[in-house]
Amino acid sequence: MENRKFSLNTEAIVFTPLEEEGVLYALAENKYISLNESYTSILKCIAKGLTFETILGRLMVEYDVEELECRLQLKKTIDDLIDKKYINEATV
Repeated sequence: MENRKFSLNTEAIVFTPLEEEGVLYALAENKYISLNESYTSILKCIAKGLTFETILGRLMVEYDVEELECRLQLKKTIDDLIDKKYINEATV
C-alpha cells in the first residue's frame, strides 16, 4: 500500500472541508456524514493525490502518533473508504 495513491470518487460523494472538520455527502444514500479532524485530514490528502506513505508521514506529525498505530489506522480508514466506494485507487 506504500506507494499507492487514491482519488475521491466524485460520482459517489461530495467532500467539503470546513476548518478542521469536514462533511461528506454520499449521493446514492442521500445523506450527509460529519467527519472528524483526522478523517478530514486523510480526505484532504487523498484529494491532493498524495501517496499512502506521504499521508502517513503527515498524520504522524500532525497527531504525534507512533508509526505502527498510524499505519494500521490509516489502512483501516482507506479500506473502509474503498469498501464504501467513496474513494478509488488512482491509476498512474
